[in-house]
Amino acid sequence: MIAVLAAAAVGLLSAFLPFTPAEPYLVAAVATTGTPPVALGVAAAAGQTAGKLLIFLSTRGALHSPWLRRRLSRRTPTAPRPVSRWGTLLARPKAAGARLVEVTERPRQAIGVLLVSAITGFPPLLATSVYLGRTPLRPAAFGVTCLLGRSVRFVAIALAPRLAGY
Repeated sequence: MIAVLAAAAVGLLSAFLPFTPAEPYLVAAVATTGTPPVALGVAAAAGQTAGKLLIFLSTRGALHSPWLRRRLSRRTPTAPRPVSRWGTLLARPKAAGARLVEVTERPRQAIGVLLVSAITGFPPLLATSVYLGRTPLRPAAFGVTCLLGRSVRFVAIALAPRLAGY
């Protein structure tokens, strides 16, 4: 029971601090305790989903703040720069990023991107949570999709020591 609560706490902490991943804790907890891997994986996923949902909702609220609106409206347009050698090399990745941004603007496609991000970590879930906060995606859909994806990821990682024979 304590290991499950600790997994949820580690998941919540890792939602805000990406340099503190929950995966090593899950592997260590499964290898050293008799706690079921599925319970640990789902608990860590629930904790991380709670944190990512807070980030998602905070981003949505920050977009409506008067201070941020004033700051964004003060930006002056910059003159276009001539294209350099690096600019031509980075043209394809920039175009792929622009397509990804275009896809995430539509809620149905955004759910797919969020699910892939929650399972694989690419694009980073923290960045995806912040970006999707400015889209019309519903918070309930965000939470369920994030929980599903993180559960798949963390349960698979928690099962790894058992498959290796520990």
